[in-house]
Amino acid sequence: MIAQTGIHAQNVGINVNGAAPDASALLDVDASGLASNNKKGFLVPRMTSAERAALPLPAQGLLVYETTTNTFWYFDGTVWVQLFSGTPAAGWLLTGNAGTNPATEFIGTTDANDWAVRTGGAAPGNERMRVQSGGRMVVNNTGVGANTQDVFSVYANGTTNGTTTNTANVGIRAINGYTATGYGVQGVTSGTSTATFGLIGLATAATGQVNAVRGESASRNGRGLVGIANTSGAAIPSATNAIGGLGQVDGTLSGTAIGFGLLGIASTTMTTGDARGVQGQSASNNGTGVLGLATSTAAGGQPVGVYGQASNATGFGMQMLNTNATGTGMIATGNNIAGTYLINGSGGAIIGSGIGLFSYGRTAASGTGVLAVGNNQAAFGTLVNGSGVAATGLSFGVYGVANSNANGTPGNPARAGGYFESGTTNLAFTYVAAYEGAGVPRKVMGNGTVNTVVTDTDGQYVLLSAPEAPENLFQDHGTASLVDGRAHVALDPILTRNILVDEEHPLRVFIQLRGDCMGVYVTNETAEGFDVVELQGGTSDVSFHWQVVASRANVVHPDGTEWRFADERFPRTQGPQEREVHQAMPMRTDQVRDPVVEAAEPTSRP
Repeated sequence: MIAQTGIHAQNVGINVNGAAPDASALLDVDASGLASNNKKGFLVPRMTSAERAALPLPAQGLLVYETTTNTFWYFDGTVWVQLFSGTPAAGWLLTGNAGTNPATEFIGTTDANDWAVRTGGAAPGNERMRVQSGGRMVVNNTGVGANTQDVFSVYANGTTNGTTTNTANVGIRAINGYTATGYGVQGVTSGTSTATFGLIGLATAATGQVNAVRGESASRNGRGLVGIANTSGAAIPSATNAIGGLGQVDGTLSGTAIGFGLLGIASTTMTTGDARGVQGQSASNNGTGVLGLATSTAAGGQPVGVYGQASNATGFGMQMLNTNATGTGMIATGNNIAGTYLINGSGGAIIGSGIGLFSYGRTAASGTGVLAVGNNQAAFGTLVNGSGVAATGLSFGVYGVANSNANGTPGNPARAGGYFESGTTNLAFTYVAAYEGAGVPRKVMGNGTVNTVVTDTDGQYVLLSAPEAPENLFQDHGTASLVDGRAHVALDPILTRNILVDEEHPLRVFIQLRGDCMGVYVTNETAEGFDVVELQGGTSDVSFHWQVVASRANVVHPDGTEWRFADERFPRTQGPQEREVHQAMPMRTDQVRDPVVEAAEPTSRP
């Protein structure tokens, strides 16, 4: 029982312990004294934004429903706080927002204060990034140090750029490459042979990770190291190569050693942002931004042209992007054949002479070969027991088309939109959207039964089976009445349009009387209807149920093609499709390379 225990001048308290209501509340409801299985709620006061703001001395925890914003607000003891409604307009959600307007909506500050990001705790030492109110961005520090013109600064441990970082040891150098104007490193040669170099660096030590060449630039837009070939712009002769940068490793490899012709490293301190170890770029209409070649043809080898690896759960071993509206993100071709791609573009085009794409789910208990999602769906899944393909779409999960117009021969489905089978022996198989060689389309065709799953009285799943016939039949049913011993039943015009009734294809009519009479017979059966007449000239007035079964009418298309449904009886067909067995070979375990982390570089200046 909930009792009203206190009524004061402008407020009311409802509880079971006699406590006085809070002075700031119009209604103070306390359910703490109620049993846990008998708690009650209440409908909070509703008011406009102006009315809420005008409340005098609101109590901490005071709750109102504001009709201006259609959201709940509570007072935290200092300010009013709006409760998120769960919609994109209510605030920035952990799962992302949709429908935002960058012209008016943003993450940041609306005053002259900086905006900071921290991880691992609220202490100042946990600050990971700061966007200053003036527009500059700092990673792993709170200020930009002596070089106050830096727009984007990344810091490691120690003192860098005149400022001591506030983070733990994340590396020796964050970004190395500064220039005021021009180039940090430039070399010029007028030689014409491969033995001449505009710039060369030598490291003579026989051991150790020493550096032959290091380039630095103090400019925010400079390059630490730049190689350019053919700056004259002259045509490059046929059968020659112009190379902007060349990396080469000599000698032989032993054990687990790895040789790198060219190694690009983004510093390990670059924990945020788009840090790129290697980037290739080409403006040619048939150019290649990055080319990787594995030329070995030795038997048993598994050379790799391009290898990408990531160790972050949300990272990617390889990412490919085409910024053109009709571009293709990736094209992969096997079997030494030419590539093919969609004119309107796609995420990837994968081509092979026999098999275009091979996808393999290796977990025996739950592996899924392909997970495909369409229509930008956010909710999708796979079977607990796995599958070859798991497809999700807004209206259609899987779309299959057979473009062949071949008629084939009787008993041989010339084409089908889909084919499914289960088992390795004594197969259960099904064709979907199949076209028979006899010229008749099939919706579903297989060697199993047609069933519906329902539940029994215990809630267990059981099957209902559909009746099937050796002919293509349509049926209908209804109720009519004898009047003075006679009745005419007109069939639905839609049914009439789609059935064939003649001497070879009679209309089958079944009557179930619902009262006493002399008995009835059926006459004048046509595609439009039939007559029911009482025997022995009876004149009864009695109702009856009727059911008709008729042959499906043939269909003639404008091009003269005919689907002869009515003439079929036990038509011949074919069994399961023949399988082609393929073998899969796993890559060698040593193909998975350990990530290479180069030793920290010593700084050449304070």
